[in-house]
Amino acid sequence: MFNSDYQIKYRTLLLIIVLNYIFQSTILQALKVNGIAANFTLVMVLLVTIFYGLLSGLFTAIIAGLFTDVFFSMAIGINLFILIVIAVLIDIIGRPLFTGNRLTLIFMTTISTILYHFMYFFFMYFLNKGISFNTVFKHIVPYEIVLNSIVCVIAYAIAIRWIERHKLD
Repeated sequence: MFNSDYQIKYRTLLLIIVLNYIFQSTILQALKVNGIAANFTLVMVLLVTIFYGLLSGLFTAIIAGLFTDVFFSMAIGINLFILIVIAVLIDIIGRPLFTGNRLTLIFMTTISTILYHFMYFFFMYFLNKGISFNTVFKHIVPYEIVLNSIVCVIAYAIAIRWIERHKLD
């Protein structure tokens, strides 16, 4: 559906990643629900991979993963690895199935959120960081699935308008 000749410029993508980092580290901290915030970085990787393919998705995953690891994570490289895996899986499985249906988008967001937290828990468990499986999957993941899905649907609508406007230039 989105295999057009239009490709996003990497400097534009880098600007979006930096703005995402600033937004996630400032405003988003005030918009938490039960102490849980939406993972804008995961949503951004998902949408970029759907719209622009694997190379742009990997670029986003690498840069955004490094930002997340350096400034938010307990260990360097974990978010980078997880986001790369998610970008590859979205390109292989999700992108061919995605037809613009918002329910498919919500399903992909749900699966990506669960996969993200499962992989993150796996790494933190073996690094002895003391994260409880029950806490993560009973108290964090359900809220984050809802928040990520809402953010993803809104970001998708905004991105569609932006892409259509810039295709005409």
